[in-house]
Amino acid sequence: MGIEEAKQLAKQGRREDAIAMLQQMLEKNEGERELVLLELGAVYYAMGDTTQALNHLNEVMRINPENMKAKNYLDMINGILNYFCKDLLNP
Repeated sequence: MGIEEAKQLAKQGRREDAIAMLQQMLEKNEGERELVLLELGAVYYAMGDTTQALNHLNEVMRINPENMKAKNYLDMINGILNYFCKDLLNP
């Protein structure tokens, strides 16, 4: 069980299985925590679950503020949320 295996599951459309595998890796402290959290955030983002994606990607940023991949995902999610918030406030 590893991150590459989880990435393959996600690419095959088996995102729930990938999430379960990554969550199990976190629970058992397998793999580098930052990378596991980053992949979890990416899978949740692909599923459209922005809340979970934000939670995991923000934790990556707390671990390593220099992680550009996590920062880019956060910027994309925040851009989408800002767009919808503006739309709600200015109909």
